[in-house]
Amino acid sequence: MISESEAAKYPFLKGAVDLVETFNLKVDDLSDPIYNRVLDRGEERVSEAILKGVVSPDIGDALTELLSFPVAVMFVTVVGDRFLDRRYALAEAARVYRHLRGEEEARIALIARGEFDWNMRLARRELDAQVYSFELHFLDYLRNAASFHEDKWKLVNRVMRNGHLLLTRMEAARLIQVEVEELIRRRVSKHGRIALPDAVKERVDRITRLFEENRTRITGEELPSEVASEAFPPCIRRAFEGLMSGRRASHMERFALTSFLVNAGMDLERIVQLFVSVTDFDEQLTRYQIEHIAGLRGGRTKYTPPTCATLRTHGICYNPDALCKRIKHPLGYYRIKIRGLKRKKEGEDKPAGE
Repeated sequence: MISESEAAKYPFLKGAVDLVETFNLKVDDLSDPIYNRVLDRGEERVSEAILKGVVSPDIGDALTELLSFPVAVMFVTVVGDRFLDRRYALAEAARVYRHLRGEEEARIALIARGEFDWNMRLARRELDAQVYSFELHFLDYLRNAASFHEDKWKLVNRVMRNGHLLLTRMEAARLIQVEVEELIRRRVSKHGRIALPDAVKERVDRITRLFEENRTRITGEELPSEVASEAFPPCIRRAFEGLMSGRRASHMERFALTSFLVNAGMDLERIVQLFVSVTDFDEQLTRYQIEHIAGLRGGRTKYTPPTCATLRTHGICYNPDALCKRIKHPLGYYRIKIRGLKRKKEGEDKPAGE
């Protein structure tokens, strides 16, 4: 059977789930003070996901850490918000990735094969000063790397032999992170009403308040003063909220969002930091790409977002409103909305009787 310390690191493992089940823990049992530390850590896990976007990988008491995971999953499930579902799943997966980076290759391969049925084998290779530790079948690779946008993840840039691609230890860990995120997202998305003891319900209520208090910050509804987020067209708002929640987006959607924010006047450093929430974030590469779109690099051409017609072609047009039907470009929508907001503010500031 899996050890408590191993299960605490990777609570999604089948062995970890089996270990938790041996305690036969019921919801009503959680009202017993002996589970206060478990409840504290479960609440902390969700709070860290909300505030930081990653759950701390630190492990104090292994049993407390292990039992706190299903408790945290229960908290998120009871809150019942799809945005929180995605954010929590991403935060837990990021925690797993931090542990995997320091794992031995044999353990990584065992997790990949045993938990996710990957066709993977250990194979140490050194090519062009790069050390590879694994060979992974291209179908397993494509299933998990398809949403990554860095050039190194593109199939044409990979070393492949007999249907298997070479992977470094860090790359294997990143691909497992994708599997873990999807697994946890499926678990927390099973929303439903649960009769909770008062001590547990109080914690759910605190988590709900914390989430609502920080929703504007993590969804981007509250942006720097020079950018009027309330004037964003629906497609841009969805792209922005998706970025903050960890939803993987196409290259076109990310380009549309970035070029829109650049032209709306957002500080470039602020845009770079927004992409911290993206799972395949690479600060140096992302900074270069943003500066290129802003016209500070390359051909010095400042790019504008694609037209509405192009966005529709790529399936990015989302929930168009009445104004969308009158304009042909996201920036046109934004300018009209800005004028409306300005007139509204001037009307509110106008003294009564004038």
